[in-house]
Amino acid sequence: MGRGETNLYTLTAGHTFPGRADQCREARIWARVLLRSFPDAADAVELVLSEFFSNAIRHSASGRPGGSVFVSLVGLVYGTIHLEVVDDGPLAARPETVARVMAPGADCRWDRGRGLFLAAALSKEWGRLPAEAPSSSLRDDMSPPVSAGFDSPRPGDASFGPMVTWAAFPTAFTRAGPTPPADRR
Repeated sequence: MGRGETNLYTLTAGHTFPGRADQCREARIWARVLLRSFPDAADAVELVLSEFFSNAIRHSASGRPGGSVFVSLVGLVYGTIHLEVVDDGPLAARPETVARVMAPGADCRWDRGRGLFLAAALSKEWGRLPAEAPSSSLRDDMSPPVSAGFDSPRPGDASFGPMVTWAAFPTAFTRAGPTPPADRR
């Protein structure tokens, strides 16, 4: 870095895990070790990681033999932990459903489907994007908002390949330590 430049990252890490259920635990342990410096966000990140990982192996080609799940964590000095889980793409040529939040009680017949509700509740925002979309085209249409979590491909979209499911978490811990409390005058 040049003179006067500051590093924006307090944490940068990524790891590829085999797409098997037993590896969800390994991903949580990996994240827990990396998040020791962020005790206020670690539990939420770990739980959401588990939900995203489980969704990747259940609803994408990541759960097939030879499949994988890539997980990354990035800490930013302004107090955000960013989690990304990248799957291997859909099981079929066209996904049957899009990722959506299902509130408790929304459909009493379902014994699953609350993971994204937890992600929405525990993070400041979350979403899904095509992993290989050109950066200039991401969110150009501005609908719907990313925080709603409805960025999954829809019929007619060009990309049905690997998807990134991400979430951002607030933290008071930065490279310099905890953010000082606000002045209460």
